[in-house]
Amino acid sequence: MSDEDSDGEKAAMAIADEWYEAFARSPAFARLTELQQRKAVAITEFFARYTYTHVGLSPREWDRSAVIECCTEILPRKISAEADFFAATAPVLSAFLAFLGEKGHLPNGRELSELVAELEDEIVARAEDRGNWGPSKTFVMAALDAGVDLKDEAAMNAFMLRYNMQLAARIPPARAAREPPSFAGWPKPAQKSAPAAGPYDPCPCGSGRKYKFCCKGKR
Repeated sequence: MSDEDSDGEKAAMAIADEWYEAFARSPAFARLTELQQRKAVAITEFFARYTYTHVGLSPREWDRSAVIECCTEILPRKISAEADFFAATAPVLSAFLAFLGEKGHLPNGRELSELVAELEDEIVARAEDRGNWGPSKTFVMAALDAGVDLKDEAAMNAFMLRYNMQLAARIPPARAAREPPSFAGWPKPAQKSAPAAGPYDPCPCGSGRKYKFCCKGKR
């Protein structure tokens, strides 16, 4: 990525951060379920980032085609997350976009909100379809299924070795993408205490805000 591209992405994410912070304090956010509130930080951030890096639009340029491509193609292919993340995607984005329209940040916000709501079932179905997964997501989802701590570098390296060995031994290359290896009978790694939240993670206090805008500044 060039310096110009990096600067453009930072500017786009700064706008999205500002919008999200206002959204997180709004009645629209309060009406979301507790689960949807916990997922909202990641959902809005991934949406903003990928509409910029893959579609080429900054937040003020979001349109129907960007919403459709990001929600039904990019997020299901790239985001390695459990089913509840994708179940929350449409309700969160619909509320977020409607809020932006009401506040005048996004003139077509109401239209895009209604579009996302219409895409809810398709988002969930495409996220569950392994045929839509990219190689990276296929690997990460296999690690999650095996109980591997994704932030433990040694555990991930060990899992990668086992994963590649099992792929080579049991699954022909043509089937590897749609049939990742099973680790159901393997011992589960020891569970570790949760790592400290990153700046863009949901704040552990449960406020629904990003950690960098909430308790990080109080430490």
